[in-house]
Amino acid sequence: MAGAASHSEAGDGAQLLLTLANDREGFDQTRLAVLRHLAPHGASQQLLFKVELILEETLMNVIWHAFPDDEVHPITMSVQVEPDDIVMHFEDDGLAFDPLLAPAPKLPTSIEKAVPGGLGLMLVRKYARSVAYERNAGRNCLTVRVART
Repeated sequence: MAGAASHSEAGDGAQLLLTLANDREGFDQTRLAVLRHLAPHGASQQLLFKVELILEETLMNVIWHAFPDDEVHPITMSVQVEPDDIVMHFEDDGLAFDPLLAPAPKLPTSIEKAVPGGLGLMLVRKYARSVAYERNAGRNCLTVRVART
């Protein structure tokens, strides 16, 4: 599974189901599959930006931080196109992490004091209509809704 992303479309094609390995190659394939899936649904450039940012921040946090071992772990996700929202659901068997409980980052007071990283969760919360998390049967389950308008 390393580097692989598999997908299938359910029902009328409005839902995309994906499984990827916890590595960067799996992310790149997944990102492209999500963009292809959204293309026929009239997603604006602004919506695609939000979806891509949320996808990258969420999956890269899981890939980089959720697994204390060097084993391959599957990450499953779905993208559901609804009339008002794009709904992304992520599941993994990594370390428990509720992004809603993470403290807001301290913003730098000047450009000289700014360092890369650390703002991803804040951006996910900013661009999402809603974020919900639960730990279920040893799995992190995160659902992010992004308004289509």
